[in-house]
Amino acid sequence: MKYLLCFSLLFLTACGNTGMSHLSDKELRQRHAKCRMSTGLSAPEIQVCKNLKRECENRAKDGNYAC
Repeated sequence: MKYLLCFSLLFLTACGNTGMSHLSDKELRQRHAKCRMSTGLSAPEIQVCKNLKRECENRAKDGNYAC
């Protein structure tokens, strides 16, 4: 299930230009926290985590410190 979620997030991110901006602050914060605590991630999971981190940074630039 974890791999399916990560793959679907990666796929959706690759297909659209919206990135992770559709996620609520709460959901973004939860997913980012899971990434930070995870070890032994696969390449697609690492990419999803990088995308989540980038979205956190983008929101922080706008004054929204969700993560």
